[in-house]
Amino acid sequence: MAMFKKNRNLGGIIQVGDTDEDIMETGGSQDEMAAPEAVPVKEDVWDTDDDKAAKREVQEQSTVIGKAAAFTGDLTAKGPITIAGTVQGNIECESKVCIQGEVIGNITGKGVLVTGGGKVRGNIVSSTDLVLQVGSAVEGDMQAAEMTLEGSITGNLNCAGNLNLGAKSVVAGDISTKDITTTLGAHINGRVEMK
Repeated sequence: MAMFKKNRNLGGIIQVGDTDEDIMETGGSQDEMAAPEAVPVKEDVWDTDDDKAAKREVQEQSTVIGKAAAFTGDLTAKGPITIAGTVQGNIECESKVCIQGEVIGNITGKGVLVTGGGKVRGNIVSSTDLVLQVGSAVEGDMQAAEMTLEGSITGNLNCAGNLNLGAKSVVAGDISTKDITTTLGAHINGRVEMK
């Protein structure tokens, strides 16, 4: 028999090793054991009620394609999108797009992040910032207000503001930008035009 039993005053503690009979003796039921609890939205104690409502709304509008999932077709969303699996089709999003897996198609969003290991074969357009982390790869043209690139790019870049090329970045294509910052180790194989 386990050291702790289900106790309503302690919030329902069940010790490892409890049997179904132990739980039933202390007032629990099979239904209580099987019912998963809803995971609350993480909220800061300093958030106002409006901030909390906005965070809940974003979470409810989020779209996630899991690591083991493959999706074929165009994807349109108002809330943020995270792609950990594979998408074959165009993505249009009114919010941020995070690519951890692979996308074969064009991406349009309000902020695009391609993490290490993320791959895109298609054009990317971001109305704000575009970030490629170390180990990411894009085959296609990219357009954004600001760019921070550490990955491998085969395609032309059009940046309205500042383009920051990190030490691990490799660009095979022409660049058009207002400002450019490069770190020692960045490679560019193409023309650079300053606006």
